[in-house]
Amino acid sequence: MKIRHNIFFIAMIWVLMASCKPSVPSEYIQPSDMEDILYDYHLAGGMALNTDYPERNYDDRLYRLAVLKKYHVTEADFDSSMVYYMRHTERMHDIMKRVEDRMNNEARAVGADVYDNSESEVMVGDTASIWHGESNVVLIPNEPYNHHSFIITPDTTFHNGDRIIFKFNAQFLYQDGMRDGIAMLAVRFKNDSVGTRMMHMSSANRYTLEVADTQEKGIKEIRGFFFLSRDANSSSTTLKVMVINNISMLRFHEKKKEQEAAPKDSISMKQPIDSARNLPVLPPDPSAVAVPAPEAMPDPSLRKN
Repeated sequence: MKIRHNIFFIAMIWVLMASCKPSVPSEYIQPSDMEDILYDYHLAGGMALNTDYPERNYDDRLYRLAVLKKYHVTEADFDSSMVYYMRHTERMHDIMKRVEDRMNNEARAVGADVYDNSESEVMVGDTASIWHGESNVVLIPNEPYNHHSFIITPDTTFHNGDRIIFKFNAQFLYQDGMRDGIAMLAVRFKNDSVGTRMMHMSSANRYTLEVADTQEKGIKEIRGFFFLSRDANSSSTTLKVMVINNISMLRFHEKKKEQEAAPKDSISMKQPIDSARNLPVLPPDPSAVAVPAPEAMPDPSLRKN
């Protein structure tokens, strides 16, 4: 009975601790509603991404205002709620993690683990998808939620001379401040040399990083990361989110062109050359009839009288 009493007492303590966790004040948008709004914000940004520049920024704002209207939320209410959540970084991270999970679940439902072959139609060679991580990553400029790294270990399908092609979309949900996302791809070769590519991202677009094993040493390891910088001159309590989606990585091995066969009537390079006329020396024709050389005519000056 004493053991049961102790277990009951411990369980009551956990319940009380959970109930004492402060909730979001009622004047702000609640976490579940904020999750829905930010998820639709992401979808709105994706639709704007398909718009030709420079109309893209206008459509981006138009679509996001439509999201607020859908949830009957004013810009003022949204802004004040974002101030609260950005001051409580862990709450904001929890919301964005659920948004990220929804995006990845949706991507898996439509088979995002199979790369789009249309992107590699112009390639002639062995192409395979090697990305097995999440298709979507959401970052905010607050440590430790401002970076995402990955490591890929090659398998037996890799060849010397392979090229690694890393592609992804970047979206920015920003109320103000400078946008500065960073992506890096590093490939370590079997001789321990390293090839790297890095780029800064500041607008919604499709990005590509490539590293090739030009010396045909073989690939030992692939590493990389995404990072969202923080603008020290902007407000720390406004919405700043970078969404990386449609992530794919391809291993491409170009097929070497086969040596073209020489035409039957072509002249072999091993055939002897007449250096005087710079022409090949043809072999004798066995069917030709030998004609004896004419006898030499006597010299008239040597004729006897």
